[in-house]
Amino acid sequence: MIEKWVHIECIFNNKWGLKIINEINKAVKEGRMESPSDTFYDYSMSIAIRLDLIGRLLQRLSRHFSEIEKYIVDVKDEYIFTQSKDGFALRIDEELKLDLLIDIDAFLFEVNSCCELLGQYMYELYSALGISISKENIGITQAKILKEKKINTSWFRKLDESRNFFIHNAAPYIAIDVTKNESKNLIIMKENLKNFTDQRKYITITTLVEIREGFRSSLPIFQEHLIDCVRSASR
Repeated sequence: MIEKWVHIECIFNNKWGLKIINEINKAVKEGRMESPSDTFYDYSMSIAIRLDLIGRLLQRLSRHFSEIEKYIVDVKDEYIFTQSKDGFALRIDEELKLDLLIDIDAFLFEVNSCCELLGQYMYELYSALGISISKENIGITQAKILKEKKINTSWFRKLDESRNFFIHNAAPYIAIDVTKNESKNLIIMKENLKNFTDQRKYITITTLVEIREGFRSSLPIFQEHLIDCVRSASR
């Protein structure tokens, strides 16, 4: 039985949602809304944790890819595959390869988890404001908010497809696109591909960047929307 323990200090760098909390406190004090549930504040903490995790994962992925790029500087022709010619597989550090795959999986998982938490966070705040919405429709509401601000929502689909691909389908096979020497791209394949005409069978680092940028651009939009909702409370 645990009888003694030491808590590790846990201070999060990401301050997303702090302005929302400040507006809520003001509205509750003025009697314009009820205080949100404890669950709402639990979601707020969970989102802050995941935003810090995502930031850290992006740093690690960037570092891993930079390390892999070093292996293909002046790579010999015998290691280059084309649609008409097979090459030899290039051996890289095993720990580097595994760390890369772990962090891609973690990145997709955490962004997906954070999106789900944001939905639950919004639902709890809507409930406190007396805004009627079903949990099943919160994703539709999120997409509508972004579209009204002219934000491209295609990254939602790419996140869903990439997450399912990586969990359920990927072997995974790893390659580097060296078609253009100045813009190399990491490829994660479902199978040992001979061509890349079917985009359902692979994802690239570019896909992950598009998910990252879509996610980043959405956060301030959601925050602005929720602040407006709280400021409009009149009960």
